Amino acid sequence: MPIQIIHPKRNNMKTSFFIAAFCLLALSIFVGWAKLEHNNDDISIAVSDTDDTYTFKASFNENTTGKVQDFMNDSMRPNGIFRSTSDNFNVTTTLKDGTDFYIKESPGELKVEIDKRKNSTASFLRIKKMCDGVAKILKGR
Repeated sequence: MPIQIIHPKRNNMKTSFFIAAFCLLALSIFVGWAKLEHNNDDISIAVSDTDDTYTFKASFNENTTGKVQDFMNDSMRPNGIFRSTSDNFNVTTTLKDGTDFYIKESPGELKVEIDKRKNSTASFLRIKKMCDGVAKILKGR
């Protein structure tokens, strides 16, 4: 019966190789998951325009909240709702021109709804134009 000689260095090298390969695979999986799971560049915009109401909903990168709020404040002049990017709103408000609408806002989330029956056509168009502008900002235009 032949004698088999086991080289300790070869076994250590194989073990080291498998550990290194496992660590590299685990790191790759983690980085891929982090990019997919935490991608803050995703935006979602939904618009519903019926005979009675107009609703605009958006979810977006929280870092864009300041731009959205600044644009909306400019669109509502002489009124202004937002003071801070960490503001959270869930209110129905009336602008100085009589435009009455609902707004729910938090960093990265926005919902605007206007009842067409309670508002003039000019008020509806003002809010719709504001929401169209928000959509353009979110899409990078």
